[in-house]
Amino acid sequence: MKPEQKVVFLDRDGVLIEDVNYLSRLEDIHFYPDVPKGLRRLKESGYKLVVITNQSGVARGYFPESFVRDCHERMNQILKADQVQLDSFYYCPHHLDGKPPLNIKCNCRKPFPGMILQAQEELGLDLDCAVMIGDKQSDIELAINAQISGILLRTGQGLAALESVRKKFPTIPVCTTFSEAVDTILKSAC
Repeated sequence: MKPEQKVVFLDRDGVLIEDVNYLSRLEDIHFYPDVPKGLRRLKESGYKLVVITNQSGVARGYFPESFVRDCHERMNQILKADQVQLDSFYYCPHHLDGKPPLNIKCNCRKPFPGMILQAQEELGLDLDCAVMIGDKQSDIELAINAQISGILLRTGQGLAALESVRKKFPTIPVCTTFSEAVDTILKSAC
């Protein structure tokens, strides 16, 4: 068995790329300007980069699972120019308001830790050093449920979640930019 590796879990929409409310066109994938360099800094510091994203648009019939996979492939194509790649992508296609058979209560939809636990098992990850960067309260609750560190970004829906997260989780770091989140991680590195 390979040794366990440290990891940063990343929400997708609103953290890495602009949140366009149910991304449904590849041409609408736009990284925040500081994300590629920040991802490269994390990789150079030995972190695996794993995307953890709820994609209820699949259950709701807005787009097929193949489109989610196409988006993730396109993200890595874009990042090639910056000489960095995201290592893995995990997504939850379920939602109770969706269409059968995806209208189920599952353990993978954030804030449940199913995607993180699956990634840990499949990728040999060290959760003692793990961090989740997100822009929603469900991302922070996921970190708490998976017993890892969490960082709230003010990008995407982060400003809307800020007051609630600060009230419920006062010790969670809040960062204005992705670069600031990377600095926070690297200062407290395992």
